[in-house]
Amino acid sequence: MYTIKQAARLTGVPEASLRAWERRYAVVVPHRNASGYRVYDESALAALSTMRRLVDDGWAPVEAAAAVRNGTAPAGPDVSAARDSVGPQQAGADGYTDLLLASAARLDTAGIEEALDGGFALGSFEHVVDAWLFPTLEALGEGWARGDIDVAGEHAASNAVHRRLSAAFDASGSRSRGPTVVVGLPPGSQHDLGALAFATALRRRGLDVLYLGADVPVDSWVTAVRSRLARAAVVSVPTEEDRPAAAAVAERLLGQSPAPLVCAGGSAADGLGADVRTLPTSITAAAQEVDARVPGG
Repeated sequence: MYTIKQAARLTGVPEASLRAWERRYAVVVPHRNASGYRVYDESALAALSTMRRLVDDGWAPVEAAAAVRNGTAPAGPDVSAARDSVGPQQAGADGYTDLLLASAARLDTAGIEEALDGGFALGSFEHVVDAWLFPTLEALGEGWARGDIDVAGEHAASNAVHRRLSAAFDASGSRSRGPTVVVGLPPGSQHDLGALAFATALRRRGLDVLYLGADVPVDSWVTAVRSRLARAAVVSVPTEEDRPAAAAVAERLLGQSPAPLVCAGGSAADGLGADVRTLPTSITAAAQEVDARVPGG
């Protein structure tokens, strides 16, 4: 038997999502130990892992849970086969990263698009973003910092990625539902690829996402939350320089009545205040947590 912390680590599902899936979808009914705490057996872990796989593949949580409960969920890949294929898959991922970096260095837009075609075909949107795209963008920035890639090449590659993410966001809106979640960046912040990827992952889970984009004034955050009666707002904080402006956004939003759930994501999101929820760095885990925590979701 496993505690909820152990179950979260073994299945890759945040604790908040485990509780929400139990409450909303009855995908598992954990046992209770003598102290009243949840404990999970092997069959529960298997069910949770299957639901996570389906959700990562784009299933709506309610549909995934029904398939798990009914025993109709499609089988996942064979574990041994998946283990044997890690080498070639990683080689392909690395190859697409190398192609994108080399193409950016020589301003080869066709090569950049080819690399993105291959990278985005490596798995579900969430898997690609977490496991391939963000590490590749980090390598792109390092190449620019070393002088291997000119600013023009870095911008060409980043804008190509932005177009892909924008298309994915537009394509993910067919199953949107309430409540509204507002996502964007604080005033002065321009690095919006992470926020756009997160907004897409959240929308793919079925939430009604209002994406504001970069450099949003504090007053405009308040206007967006009020006009859409948003239950949650997620402020992206990609750099340390963005923290003061992000803190100002969070303070104003928390001062509203009623106040929305305020979350912060990004590499500099920690410590914006006791009432601001810091999200995991993984796009998949962050979207799962907001879905689980948003009031009325």
